[in-house]
Amino acid sequence: MTREQIGCSIIVCTFNRLDYLRQCLPSLLAIDYPEYEIVIINDGSTDGTEKFLDSLDNSRIKVVHHERNQGLSISRNTGIKNARHEIVAFTDDDCRADKNWLTEIAKGFAGEQIGFVIGQTFYVSQEYRGYFPERLVSNPNARWPMGCNIAYRKKVFAACGDFNHYFFRYNNEDSEMAIRAASHGFSFVRAPGAIVYHQKMNWSAKALIRSARNASVWPVLKKKYPRHYLVFGPPVKFGLIVNAKDYLYLLTSPILIPLLLIRYLAHGKRDLKIFFAKWPLCLILRRYYIYKEAIRNKVLMF
Repeated sequence: MTREQIGCSIIVCTFNRLDYLRQCLPSLLAIDYPEYEIVIINDGSTDGTEKFLDSLDNSRIKVVHHERNQGLSISRNTGIKNARHEIVAFTDDDCRADKNWLTEIAKGFAGEQIGFVIGQTFYVSQEYRGYFPERLVSNPNARWPMGCNIAYRKKVFAACGDFNHYFFRYNNEDSEMAIRAASHGFSFVRAPGAIVYHQKMNWSAKALIRSARNASVWPVLKKKYPRHYLVFGPPVKFGLIVNAKDYLYLLTSPILIPLLLIRYLAHGKRDLKIFFAKWPLCLILRRYYIYKEAIRNKVLMF
């Protein structure tokens, strides 16, 4: 299947992030690809996003408004239902796509057996050297199936179902969807040339603390997909230990945390709430949530 023969629908979901969206859309409209559309799902925004989107006049853009906020998974599912092309590509409103993004995605779908293609994500630019927490949104070498840069054949959703809103609590709906597709026998490829850039973010301690729950998805996925939960190489050692380095960090914290604080300040970072949200609060909370889910699901994992 050639570049000219495969149409792509780009799904972008947004909620009260108009400033990010204004930077995202020009990059999508500048993509060098013959046949694609941009489907934007406004998930009940109250910040002027609806007025902005209704003012757009471009044949490539299709807008769907939710009357109220329903969450990312439901918004993505709305996008899938409104997509007219065979390939459905996802990115986020806080990202910018490389002009060759869809060309590289299409190359990944050269074989009919390929169900989905994973792209590579950089924070700000390929040259930018990010530090915590900036590295959280990077995906070097397209290792992980992140929702900001992934594309599926529509038949995957027909066979497997849509995004599962339950996994929003772990911020891992995209991981679960890809693992579910793999469990249904769909193949995937990594396409490092399919690049998107995450825009510069304003981080908060509250958001970092909330992210401590993310790793507790692994006992749930181990129970649900015992043969496939390791397919993308998650941070799980021997199928038992989640984020094994956490234990080392906690054991050495009396020495490690002062050294890391010096390094943090040396790099020009000054938000101590951000620093201590990670060291050690996130580490401790992450262990708590993992133990809790392992016990609740009766899965040996710690």
